[in-house]
Amino acid sequence: MEHILISTGFELKYENFISAENCALFDSDGNKYLDLESGVWCTSIGHCHPKITQTITEQSEKMIHTGYCYLNPVINAAAASILRITGINSGKCVFLCSGSEAVEYSIKMTKSFSNKPYFLTLKNSYLSAYGISGERSESNWIEFDWLNNQDINTIDFKKVSAFVFEPGSSLGLVHFPPKELIIKINQKVKENGGIVIANEVTTGIGRTGEWFGYNHYDFTPDIIAIGKGLGNGYPVSCVVISENVLNKLNLNDFHYAQSHQNDPLGAAVANTVIEIIENENLLQRSREIGEELYKGLSQINDRYGIIKEIRRRGMMFAIEFEKNENFSYADIINAELHKKNIILVKRPGVEVFRLDPALTISHEDIEYFIKSIEAIISGVVCR
Repeated sequence: MEHILISTGFELKYENFISAENCALFDSDGNKYLDLESGVWCTSIGHCHPKITQTITEQSEKMIHTGYCYLNPVINAAAASILRITGINSGKCVFLCSGSEAVEYSIKMTKSFSNKPYFLTLKNSYLSAYGISGERSESNWIEFDWLNNQDINTIDFKKVSAFVFEPGSSLGLVHFPPKELIIKINQKVKENGGIVIANEVTTGIGRTGEWFGYNHYDFTPDIIAIGKGLGNGYPVSCVVISENVLNKLNLNDFHYAQSHQNDPLGAAVANTVIEIIENENLLQRSREIGEELYKGLSQINDRYGIIKEIRRRGMMFAIEFEKNENFSYADIINAELHKKNIILVKRPGVEVFRLDPALTISHEDIEYFIKSIEAIISGVVCR
């Protein structure tokens, strides 16, 4: 580890993983771990899916990189697939490398045609690691504190260029805003000449049991930023741009050039991910196996009562534990889960676990996790 710089707010665990398969990680000593995070919530159809590996191999033998001024048939095919599943049939796509880049591209594009000073988002949205959407300065952003019942009438919608909607991550705490609220915000933004951008980096590509998080709110955004699961671990993201935005956009005023924009290899991977989800019926499986996991956790809480709340859609979960004056339930349980080679996210400073297993996780892995966490909770409660 002495040659690697790691910057993170999370506790570091120094396993040296050398291979993976579906939800299993293997370290250099031959130990097997259950990955309930899907890497960084990316491998939503499992690590090293054989069809993804095949696509990477075959496309690499043809062409990896073109340059952003050139076309390739696989890019057009992937764009057509994404437009179809988003419901933006008359739109355009741009392929990039990361979810943060996709969100920032969306923001920069909007600023090129809107003279309204603010972007609106829900408080505790993550959005991006850098740029305007990462810094979130008061000069550019209004953050609506819906969890603390802020009055929507305190927002001056005449000054809002876009509502940047994150449908459920909340800095990893997994809060799903009410449907009626989001519909009302959308209406206010549109009535005042603004647009809606959906940040689907975490909630997209089947994670919530639908193709996208916004599908739970019965509307189609003007711009969609997609990442993470789109590449199943390969670094590709996509910005989907509606005809409404294209009609506002002046390409002489909006300039963006990045070395790996519209690379055919990333597009090929994205297209294959969509094919796999459709062919293997993984949206339905996300709902079904998510319900299996939810029932198991709920039964544990019925017996031991230390879970405050289970928040979830599809295979996107947060487990929030009750607070204890003497110790942290989450810290103790997480440490014991790690001894059982189970990996999940313990949110720093809060009593919350985040779980985003692959949509392809086996029933046996779900059963192993449920039995393991119940045994640990039983020991914590009875000690």
